[in-house]
Amino acid sequence: MPVGPDGFRVPNANEGDSKNKLEWLVGPGQDEYCRTFVINEEDHTLGNALKHIIVQNPAVSFCGYTVPHPMERKIHVRIQTNKVPAVQVLRQALKELKEQNEFIRQMIKDEVKRYQEAHPEEENME
Repeated sequence: MPVGPDGFRVPNANEGDSKNKLEWLVGPGQDEYCRTFVINEEDHTLGNALKHIIVQNPAVSFCGYTVPHPMERKIHVRIQTNKVPAVQVLRQALKELKEQNEFIRQMIKDEVKRYQEAHPEEENME
């Protein structure tokens, strides 16, 4: 499976192994600017966060996600762009989401530390 310069693994269209975290569907009307990605082992938590980030990209004309069936742990994310490859938009959004997650995680750690220093008599919160 190819690995992009940003470190994300992206299968090509011929790789249909369901063990892949990320796949894309090939069908009529799909080209590099219009793709439906399948992200396995995820749900609305990632789908909604990704959609929120992707729609803010000015190159995106449409983005939506679905959970095909409540018993399946996967989401379908459809991205349509204006002359920017959809996979590039997805990679950028995943990278931005990761950065946001790291920022929030650090903020929480800092606040826990500040609280512990202000309340040394309480039990350790970790």
